[in-house]
Amino acid sequence: MSNTEKKKSRKIFSILALIAVVAIVAILTVFAINKPNYELYEEKEINLPKNTATYVLIPGGGHGAWCYDMVIDQLEEAGQTAYAVSLPGTGERASELTSDIGLEDHIDATVDFITENDLHDVILVGHSYGGMVITGTADRIPDRIKTIVYLDAVHPKNNQNLIEAQPLVEHVPIVSEPSVIDGVEVNLVPGDETLKFLGLTEEEDINFAKDKLTPHPWKTFTDKLTLQNPNIVEDIGKYDIYTKTTIDGLDNM
Repeated sequence: MSNTEKKKSRKIFSILALIAVVAIVAILTVFAINKPNYELYEEKEINLPKNTATYVLIPGGGHGAWCYDMVIDQLEEAGQTAYAVSLPGTGERASELTSDIGLEDHIDATVDFITENDLHDVILVGHSYGGMVITGTADRIPDRIKTIVYLDAVHPKNNQNLIEAQPLVEHVPIVSEPSVIDGVEVNLVPGDETLKFLGLTEEEDINFAKDKLTPHPWKTFTDKLTLQNPNIVEDIGKYDIYTKTTIDGLDNM
């Protein structure tokens, strides 16, 4: 990676986007990491992919499509086609927030985006909460999905909600305990604790993110994921990619 690319990557607002720039490109070089056998991307030479692919990127809780802007720029520079989806009630669609918005609404929005744009052979990427959404989306339209990528994301099984799929969030109050704003239950309310949870430490990154993060509809965390095919992930195939921060946390568990 050139010095220019490194400088550009550093400006991405969080560890999520920083790792995504490198990790998503790495998908095409068949680089995935799983505990306990993993290699950090810093230790590998990353080669730009020779073949083109179509990426659909799903953000984590409280984020919008904006969090992938620089990721998309770099993917497009590498000759790839990439889109990011804003989910109802969050990010660019925060004005749509109501108490009725649930997991199925986010899956519907992703399915609609892919079908309305007539996308096929999609590499479907989800970060954090986005793992719930990409699993449900793949179950709905498996014929349009090439592979699923869990980028530091939750891995739900059939009939699980996010908290059941990732019990560790019970120890993070800003995630596991809802607040009420204008009569709507939400979590990940923007503030110092949320910024800390997201791994933001540099002032430049914090300033970039703090005005863009939005509360996340709580119902999407408590709704259970219902799959028509409980084996959809195995049938399609997946990659697991973890940030160094997550790996360090796993090693300390």
